[in-house]
Amino acid sequence: MKKLILAMVFVFATGTMMNANSSNEETKKTATKSMEVEEYFGCARDCVDSAMEETFEDAVDNGTLPLVSDYMDNYRACFASNCQ
Repeated sequence: MKKLILAMVFVFATGTMMNANSSNEETKKTATKSMEVEEYFGCARDCVDSAMEETFEDAVDNGTLPLVSDYMDNYRACFASNCQ
């Protein structure tokens, strides 16, 4: 019990000393201009989105789980028809 109390006193004293270090310096706030950047990842990214959507829609319509092979087939078909 004595060790526990001493450990707690030590932690309290150490924490108090850390918090006691305050500075009188004022912090300067600088304003920065923010710029919105809209990125376009290209045709391949569009095919990823449409293939994913089509794969999940087919799985829901058929009552099955979506398969990676179906996704890849949809992606390849989209890429071949739109990106090349």
